[in-house]
Parts: sequence; structure tokens; C-alpha cells
Amino acid sequence: MRPKIDLRLAMAHVTEHIAAEMTFAELVKAYCAVQFDGADLRLRKWVEAFGPESAWSLSTRQISLAAEAMLQSGLYKASTINRDTSTLGTVFKWAIRRHLAPVGFVSPTIGLQRYEEAIRRVELNDEEVAKLIDGAKAFKDRRFAAFVRLVIETGARRSEILNRRWAEVDLDKRTVEVLDTKTGKPRMLFFSESTAALMKRIWPKQPPGELLFESTRVKGQPINYRNQWAALTTSIGRADLHLHDLRHHRAAELLKSGATIAVAAQVLGHSSLILQRRYGHLETKTLRAATEASWN
Repeated sequence: MRPKIDLRLAMAHVTEHIAAEMTFAELVKAYCAVQFDGADLRLRKWVEAFGPESAWSLSTRQISLAAEAMLQSGLYKASTINRDTSTLGTVFKWAIRRHLAPVGFVSPTIGLQRYEEAIRRVELNDEEVAKLIDGAKAFKDRRFAAFVRLVIETGARRSEILNRRWAEVDLDKRTVEVLDTKTGKPRMLFFSESTAALMKRIWPKQPPGELLFESTRVKGQPINYRNQWAALTTSIGRADLHLHDLRHHRAAELLKSGATIAVAAQVLGHSSLILQRRYGHLETKTLRAATEASWN
């Protein structure tokens, strides 16, 4: 017989969840202490505005008014405001997963209206990608070459690469396990044999608990590579290129190769709706070619 539970008795042994009393500033500081995704810089103005308030009292209306004030100031683009509110949502989701928030707490960013923003489409040809890969080898920090290759091949976010420890990397299988994603859904990243060979040369030893890209200045935190990236893109004549553009490049390459938007979204850990809006025309070409090929 299947064992039965005495639910009342079991409940008596459960430690009741008590929310952490935190100001908004304390919440952001706690998040940034363990997540190195640039939230500290992006949320600085928000901490200045709401820092002393309870982290759990910040309302959707307050965030909406602050976002509108940023837009009306003329100092911020719609895309910047959307990134800010998205980062806020990530912080609150993290707090909920870590059981810091009160029971039943709902992120005030849920249901928040996003501003319409111009779609940034950046084209990268094979020659330019090769220049990025080769140019990255010219930097004193040899790890930068591996970082650039990993971002290009996986289409991962900057933080998804920089926060990785060796316990999450398998050089033989050429995989990187990412548990702490922006969407909260773990996924696997894949890279090439050439990149695996380069990584084995750069890191003869791979202690499981160590970060791949640990800062040389701050122990236990990853380097950000902003200066190196700016120097690299300038040197190849593409100073306009953002690191995030490599995600767009990988998405485009996936769809051109015949992958569906649903598959590309899983590879990138992205929303299918956003990919459809940005790259739907590429999938349409693939579907048309497949349909026409079936006529024969």
C-alpha cells in the first residue's frame, strides 16, 4: 500500500517562512553581491529614488510613474527604460526564489506596460565575425579570446558566460550548464571543438569551484570586459557593435540554417514572441523554401 501522510503532523514540523525585512536598496545590494549582470549600474538611479522604502512595498504605479518620468525627461530611450524595468523584475523574481519576499508577494513589474522601441538590427558578415575572433587573441588577458568565442557560438547573455564556474563546464562534451538564467529556466549552451581546444590551452587546470573569468582585482567576482570589447570593435572598424548584438547574430544564423523560432528561442533562452517580432521574416523564408521544395 502507498504510505499515507498525516498532514497536520507534518505541518507541525515545517519551518514557517518569514519574509526578510529589507529596504529596496538592501535587496538590490544583496542581488548584486551574488549576480554579476550589471544590475548595480542599471538600477543606481532607482536605488537613489526608492532605496529607503521597503522592498516589498514598491508598487506597479510607482515604477510606472518613474518610467514615464524617465521618458518625458528626454534623457532615456524607450529601450533603456524597458531594460531597467526588466532588470527590476529579475531582482524581484530572484528574491521570490530565494524566499526573501513575503508569502504571496507578486513582483510589481508583472503587467507593467513596455514602451514601444525601435528594433535594433545589426548585420554581421562572416569576415567580421572572423575579425572579432582573431582580434580577441591580441589582448593580454588570453581568456578574452575564449569569452568572445563563447558569446558568438552560444548566443548567451554576457552574465550567462561570465558567471560560470568550472563545475558547470564540460570541455569533452562542449557544454555549459546555466541554471541561473534571466527567465528562471535552466538551459544548456553548446560550443565548438575549436573553442574547447582553445580553452584547454588557456586553462590547463579547471578547479570546479573557480570562475572561468574571475576578476584580477576583485576576488570572487567576474571581469566585465567592457574596455576590451570597446577596443576590439574599434580596431575592426565596428565601434557601433554591442556585445548583445552577438545574440541577435546567433538568432539570425539559427533561423537561416533552418531552425524554427521555437527552437531558436530555447537555444537563446528567449521569448518566442520577441524572436518572432524581430526575426519572423527569416523564418518565413525558411518555411517558404521548405514548402516549395515539397512541391517537387
